[in-house]
Amino acid sequence: MLFIRGKKMPPFRKLLYLSVLILFSVIGPLYHSVALGDDIGQVVGDVSDGGSVVHTGLTLQQYEAELKRREKELETRFVRAHPNDRQHLEAQLHATQGHLQDIEQSYQAHIEDLADRIAQLESIRGEVSDELLSKTQQAVANGDTQQVDRLLQQMETQTQNSYPVMAQANYQRCQIAADEIRYRQAFTLCQRAVQLVPDRTDYLSDVADLAHTLGEYKIAIAYYEQALTIDLNTHGEDHPDVAINRNNLGATWDALGEYKKAIGYYEQALVSDLKTYGEDHPDVAIDHNNLGMAWHALGEYAKAIGYLEQALTSDLKTYGEDDLQVATYRNNLAGAWYALGDYNKANSYLAQALAGFEKVLGENHPNTTGVRANYQQLLKHIQDQESESSAEK
Repeated sequence: MLFIRGKKMPPFRKLLYLSVLILFSVIGPLYHSVALGDDIGQVVGDVSDGGSVVHTGLTLQQYEAELKRREKELETRFVRAHPNDRQHLEAQLHATQGHLQDIEQSYQAHIEDLADRIAQLESIRGEVSDELLSKTQQAVANGDTQQVDRLLQQMETQTQNSYPVMAQANYQRCQIAADEIRYRQAFTLCQRAVQLVPDRTDYLSDVADLAHTLGEYKIAIAYYEQALTIDLNTHGEDHPDVAINRNNLGATWDALGEYKKAIGYYEQALVSDLKTYGEDHPDVAIDHNNLGMAWHALGEYAKAIGYLEQALTSDLKTYGEDDLQVATYRNNLAGAWYALGDYNKANSYLAQALAGFEKVLGENHPNTTGVRANYQQLLKHIQDQESESSAEK
């Protein structure tokens, strides 16, 4: 199975990868989310300090069409990809499918991301001409990535002695490359931004995310640690950005198989998020899921189930029955109960997970067929056990 995409400014939550445990595909660590504004509409940025209100030319229909095009491209690339490249392609595919599931909320989040990029560009006003900056901001708002790239290169050429401008140009080009699934190029561009301006936590977090996506986990840890140190000095212990950094570090140590280190960071993130958000918040549910999966990897299945149950209970309140996250948590619980040897409970959770995937993604979706194959295999295992038990009587 698969899902997606943590960032700072604002912090998002994304699923990074999936691990396979015996019979079931179980979802791995997730990143943190951000609450969306209610009145974003078509205005993506009000850049005051000498700027102007910038309106997006990207409609909901255009955004949805682009997501569907990207989904098909990712599916094709995943089938043909080298095994080493499939992890990040699978994660990106699942993220795209998650966006398509709730297209209006996803569109609103995308508009907010454009607003952030425009605001980041505003930080270099005075370092470049107002005309060039305004053209670049409007191109970002319109989603015209080719024009944005040309203008950013022009900006960088004209201001070779200004590190903040050169860093911002590289960072914005990094965002474009990441959106277009050119991760290696995106990593190089974001890394250049960090080299030019090393104290920007948004640069550090994004280059760390890309390193993680590319499987460069030790590099990712180094960048996440730098971001954590800066945020701790700036905000103190109980701040959402600090929790995000710790959750990201946990996810990266998790990917390296260092589950006890991962648990340490996850626990710190959970304590902080509980203080910030309370029990029934999606970020807290993700913390619980991450702890559950790490304990599962250590063979502590009963402890894993406790955390996974909390994640499921919370997200049921938040999203209701028909949600990919809810279906995935049920799949994870099925895997944990199976590992514990309780096949009837595993059967119950996996049946519910399959129903959820069928309803949200459709009966013929690759993720659905994968869960269905697991479910059929589990049923056969239960039947074989019942047959053996009958034969012994």
